[in-house]
Amino acid sequence: MSDAGHPCLQCERPLSIEHVSCPHCGFALGNGEAPEAWMGEVIDHKYEIEELLGAGGMGMVFRARRARLGDEVALKILFPHFLKSPLQRRLFQDEAIATAQLSHPNVIVIYDADIDPTHQVAYMAMELLQGQTFKDLMLAEAPMAPAALYPIFMEVCDGLSAAHEVGIVHRDLKPDNLFLADAGGGRRVTKVLDFGIATVAGALKEDESNKLLGTLRYMSPEQCRGEACGPAADLYALGVILYEALTRQRATGKTVEAILYEETPPLNERLPADKQVPVDLEGLVMELLRKDAEARPRSALEVRRRLKALADPFAQLNDAPPQAPFGARADARAHLAASALGAPPPPPLRSPARAPAGPLAEGDPVAQPAPTPVVDRAPPPPRATLLIASALCIFAVAVSYFIFR
Repeated sequence: MSDAGHPCLQCERPLSIEHVSCPHCGFALGNGEAPEAWMGEVIDHKYEIEELLGAGGMGMVFRARRARLGDEVALKILFPHFLKSPLQRRLFQDEAIATAQLSHPNVIVIYDADIDPTHQVAYMAMELLQGQTFKDLMLAEAPMAPAALYPIFMEVCDGLSAAHEVGIVHRDLKPDNLFLADAGGGRRVTKVLDFGIATVAGALKEDESNKLLGTLRYMSPEQCRGEACGPAADLYALGVILYEALTRQRATGKTVEAILYEETPPLNERLPADKQVPVDLEGLVMELLRKDAEARPRSALEVRRRLKALADPFAQLNDAPPQAPFGARADARAHLAASALGAPPPPPLRSPARAPAGPLAEGDPVAQPAPTPVVDRAPPPPRATLLIASALCIFAVAVSYFIFR
């Protein structure tokens, strides 16, 4: 067998088949077997492994075929050495439970999860997606135009909102975990993947799961401090991803200290004049990156609403409830005025009926306007009469003054 039997799953440098960890980057390779060693294996008598799709910090993902149904799934296998850690076993199980609870088009579907006693590995069977990760798209196209990002991140917010509503925090949101899945007809749908270190909000702060877990580049300051994390941690990671997609530059330094104390430069300071982004978008991203979790937007739903307003400036106008017709508004003002004066309200105004639109067949009835009622009114007095009456009143007052003085 060749000394360069396979590349490292993380740094892609060649490795010997006997390596149990990469000598270049230290990436653990599970039980020391190359990914090719898993080909043809049947996991838990259910899933026959056919092809390696990728790998992450906790395990490998294969294309597999279900023995009974004959269809294909994505099969995630936890690296065997993680089974020695109760925390890692629990996190893997939490991922399955947490994601299975979410029935949402923007979250990957989980079919099955268990531990295979024969191979001594934990596994998870998921829907098999076709498409690309957002990381691949970002590497190819960043700095990206805001218009290309709005629909993607509105769907990410929908998926996160569904998770947050049931108390689930992702805690490891990053471009690798956002998948742009082909939906047919040239359409794509964004899926949030890998709730690998998801935690149920409200767990005890002393819980071991609050240790430094996640990908440092996308970790929030509170995560770096080892504090219990809420939805605001996911929103911070969302801000980091947006910042990188818009600028092709890191939002923070490469150390915990940088994340905790260094201020991120505003987006437009890092962009040339022809790549400047809208001020409201810049403001939203910088709010997501605030060090104080309480100062970030309140929810993924709020972020989605603001992204939608940026994508379609007229959306809020279109979503506003229709105003009452003029006659109804006039009626309302008349009723308020009458109420203030203690008078009975006037009868409501009525708009004349309109003929139906479009051509009419011969003999079709046509709505006629209601006749205007005729009211007998006395003619107004002429202007000269008013002047004479006023003069007589003044004369009478003067005479009275001289008589009774």
